[in-house]
Amino acid sequence: MGEVSLTAGFAPGDEAQWRRLVDKVLAGRPFERVLVSRTRDGIAVEPLYPQRAAGSVVHRRDGRWAVFQRIDHPDFETANALARADVEGGADGLELLLPGAPGGFGYGVPIQSLADLETVLDGIDLSRIRLRLDGGYESRPAIVFLAALVGRLGIDPAAVDISVLSDPANGLLAMGRLTARTETVNARMIDIAHGLRDAGLAIAPLVADGRAVHAGGGSEAQELAYVLADGLNHLRVLDEGGIGLEDARRLVTFAFAADVDQFATIAKLRAFRLAWARIEEACGITPRPARVHAETAWRMLTRRDPWVNILRNAVAAAAAGLGGADSVTVLPFTQALGLPDALARRIARNTQLVLIEESGLGRVDDPAAGSGYVEALTTALAEAAWAGFQQIEREGGIIESLKAGHFQRRVMATRDSRAADIATRREPITGVSEYPLLTEAEAATLKVAANGLQIMGEPIDLPAPAKGVRFAAMVRAVSEGATMADLMASADDAWLRTEPVPAMRLAEPFEQLRDRSDAALARDGRRPAVFLATLGQRSAFAARAGWTRNMFEAGGFEVAGADVYGDEPAAVAAFRASGARLACLCGADADYAAGAASLAQALRAAGAEAVYLAGRPGGHEAAWRAAGIDDFVFAGCDILSFLRRGQERLGLGGTDGRDGQ
Repeated sequence: MGEVSLTAGFAPGDEAQWRRLVDKVLAGRPFERVLVSRTRDGIAVEPLYPQRAAGSVVHRRDGRWAVFQRIDHPDFETANALARADVEGGADGLELLLPGAPGGFGYGVPIQSLADLETVLDGIDLSRIRLRLDGGYESRPAIVFLAALVGRLGIDPAAVDISVLSDPANGLLAMGRLTARTETVNARMIDIAHGLRDAGLAIAPLVADGRAVHAGGGSEAQELAYVLADGLNHLRVLDEGGIGLEDARRLVTFAFAADVDQFATIAKLRAFRLAWARIEEACGITPRPARVHAETAWRMLTRRDPWVNILRNAVAAAAAGLGGADSVTVLPFTQALGLPDALARRIARNTQLVLIEESGLGRVDDPAAGSGYVEALTTALAEAAWAGFQQIEREGGIIESLKAGHFQRRVMATRDSRAADIATRREPITGVSEYPLLTEAEAATLKVAANGLQIMGEPIDLPAPAKGVRFAAMVRAVSEGATMADLMASADDAWLRTEPVPAMRLAEPFEQLRDRSDAALARDGRRPAVFLATLGQRSAFAARAGWTRNMFEAGGFEVAGADVYGDEPAAVAAFRASGARLACLCGADADYAAGAASLAQALRAAGAEAVYLAGRPGGHEAAWRAAGIDDFVFAGCDILSFLRRGQERLGLGGTDGRDGQ
């Protein structure tokens, strides 16, 4: 059978023809306002793009991306068992979280001695399995432990593939602290870099990590600008310390958050490679593929209806792989609830394996190349990120910008804008602000207490940083029994402090409402309730009633009513029978004009503590408020504040609506 052409018999179309048809449908409404949207960075997203002839900008170092799995259980033996299971289950790499890691979310393996590290990694062949270590303020001492472990195990130091997420800027951004003055921090890093090079250890000790920008509510361009500025800062420090740029760039890795907005994630990773290549050229070195790691985003995870997180993670992981990440970590779908159990961990690992092995997403370099939309978004993001990067440079570089609070203020402004869109549901969250399930089953997590950073150790007499001398002394001390806390206590310098950008989850404000509802159910045997007093026939009120029910349930309200009532007395009788203390009128605009005021007065007389109306009041607002209608709710209004006020009328929560947070 020959090929079948699906376009045979149809005249070829062009953009001008399409635009004429669109203008006819728009009937005078402006094209830009109706069909063109904008990202947080002000980048226009058009409804139609022509195909682009563009070469690939993504060339992975090792073909398909590597599957990483987090190790964050505080018990050493359990952490080791989990690590072994992950490797046996197909993981290419392990990400070891220590208690001080910002991305540990309160959990982590509290390694204090070389014996602890040996226990956690027992049976893991470091010459075959990649390792990432995220320890926050403990990251640099952890480099010493890893070097000592490689020496003790007799592994070829050039055969390991280890990345340590040491990033002074990230400490300032995520936690508002730096362990010492900038000059001291830089001198110690240079000493470590010389020590690693002299020992021939394949450990990349530095990361430019954008995850904290994303978790703090920042935009794609802000995350990119931060990573570019941070990466360049690492190169400068190493170069000034005698590590040539060719060697220096091999000591730096990069990390990004992968979001459920798949096209933004793909374009962000592609834009990074374009911009970083430009920085390498400006530094006088021939661009080479940077090592990029992606982690599914913390801020998109929900505690409510967490099973939807599986879908979010799948989209984000696919986007990271398609965007050219060299390695990917999927946060287990219950991460926001607590320490994930075996099921959540297995799903996180298998999400990537299915994408790679069954869907074949790892077989093609840069499959988005040539897509008009992705290419345009990549270019626009690269330009916006470059402008942000230049602004950071004008402020003295990323460390100085963070010290002065400049960069944080820009991120917080974006965060506030995002929060407003969450509150109005312009940015909906499935299972939380949209289509909530009040009777959802609880997802299981491990009952393990969170742990913290331990810094009460005995200071060690160490030499000053000098081309690896201090590093070698620390390796000897650790090999002889010094602890992580001892190394931390030896960093005898005043901590620098600044204003942090705390991590957020987009769903938290609505989840707080649901938490109050759960507390009321446990205390009173019933959730806060609202009665939908519908007007007219079902065909007239059904759509608005469905929207209103969904909206109230997002705030943890049990919804009663929404039936066809023959007359006003029947609606009032149904309200009394429901036991609800709040009522909301719901119907077509014509029915409101005829009967809203009368029904509101009747509901008030029947004991309703508040009466709402679903829809915009228009010119009726004054009359309806006089009749007893307290508030109006409609698409585009601040739904979060409306729901908070409703709960507060029933005595739930604080007057600020945030329970003191």
